[in-house]
Parts: sequence; structure tokens; C-alpha cells
Amino acid sequence: MMQASQIPLLERDLAALPAEVADAIAILNLPVCSEPPVEGHYLCCENSCLVLNTVDGEKLQPVLSKPAKLSAKQPLLRALAPARGGTVIDATAGLAGDSLMLAMITDRVIAIERNPVVFALLVSALNAASSGSLSMAGKIEPHYGDAINLIPLLPAADVIFIDPMFPAKRKRSALPPKAVRVLRNIVGDDMDDFQLLHVARQHALRRVVVKRPLHAQPLASDHVALHEGKIVRYEVYLPVSKSL
Repeated sequence: MMQASQIPLLERDLAALPAEVADAIAILNLPVCSEPPVEGHYLCCENSCLVLNTVDGEKLQPVLSKPAKLSAKQPLLRALAPARGGTVIDATAGLAGDSLMLAMITDRVIAIERNPVVFALLVSALNAASSGSLSMAGKIEPHYGDAINLIPLLPAADVIFIDPMFPAKRKRSALPPKAVRVLRNIVGDDMDDFQLLHVARQHALRRVVVKRPLHAQPLASDHVALHEGKIVRYEVYLPVSKSL
């Protein structure tokens, strides 16, 4: 796994970033480099958006687009039912794929990401989307930090959504999509997902929803509902005060 602190940003591209993105990532203290490194990953700016490059030519540039309309039968919508019109904390925002779906049914999404490189890409993608035709991206508020520490400091949310890095299968018929491979290389596995669930249950007003692959065991045994799709499952947990 490559440490995020080792991934630099091309210094010459700093001036090309939109002011909103530059201000947001200033707190990250990302290392800078004058030229692309000879190995590993690096960040650069293309068309005013951050891009994660590798020296072998692979690129990861998250581009946010409007998700497909959610139907009442979809497991995510059933799991999030109480969140309609309220506030949701996406405790593991990543590149905002889930945050966008949450924004379709809620008024406010607080998106927390603790990896500095992923957070930089997230802020850049949200800025590009909200400046374009994807107005719902404006509902998403990115916050940098560890959700375990940030959730107690934030206003209580109706629902807290957790999507840990999926555990790898022992046997695979195919490699995961490029974005997942790159993210896993940078982020690694989530080793504190149960602790995050515990904190979330102490602060959610209505429920905590955990997204897991079908092949994985539930994160905890006291879930009150399981909503299964074709490849993922949404586990519903009550706040601690309501589960006693």
C-alpha cells in the first residue's frame, strides 16, 4: 500500500486549481514536486480538476454524474427510508459515489473522508460538478478527518451511512474496477469499521446504515434489517439509545 503522505502534487499546477479547491486542500499539507516522480502516484491538474496519475500512465479523475433514479424497491432507499428530507452523514465518503445517491433523497449530506489524497480528489470533483449541471452536488459538504473523531463534534444526523473498503474475496474471477484498485492501493483496508459503527450508533438520531458485499459477514450481529441487492447488502442498526 502506498502512503498518502508520499503522493505529491505538481507544484506548477497549483495556480491552475480553482480557488475553492486550492483553499480546501491547503489544510492537507500535501507534498509538492517540481517534476513527475519516477515511480508511484502523483497529483496534477487537468482542465481545472485534480487527477491522480501513475508513472505507468494510469489516471484516476473522478467525474460525478447524476445517479440513476432510485425506485422504491431498491435496497438503498428502503434502508434509508427515515432520512428523506433530513441530514445524512456519509462517514466514508471516498469519491462521493454514495454521497450523490444520498443527496437525491436528503436535504444535506455531510461527507467525511480521512485520506488526504482521496479528500483532495473529492473536493475537486464536487467543485466541478456543482459548477456544472449537477446541482445536487451542492448539497454535499466535504469534511476532512477521521469520522470516529469528527462525528461527535458534528450536529446529530438523522442517518449515518458507512461504506467501509470492501474486504477482498479469497478467490476472484476478475480484478475490481480501476478506481477501486487505485483506492485500495492508497487507502488500504478499513481496520476500524466496527469502532466507527459503535461511534455512529451513539450519535445517529434514527439509524445507521452499513453497506457491505453479499459475501461478507454482517459488521455486527444486532442489525434490525438487511436489505439485499445483487452484489451488496445494506445493514440497518438502531442508535444505542433505541436498541436498549
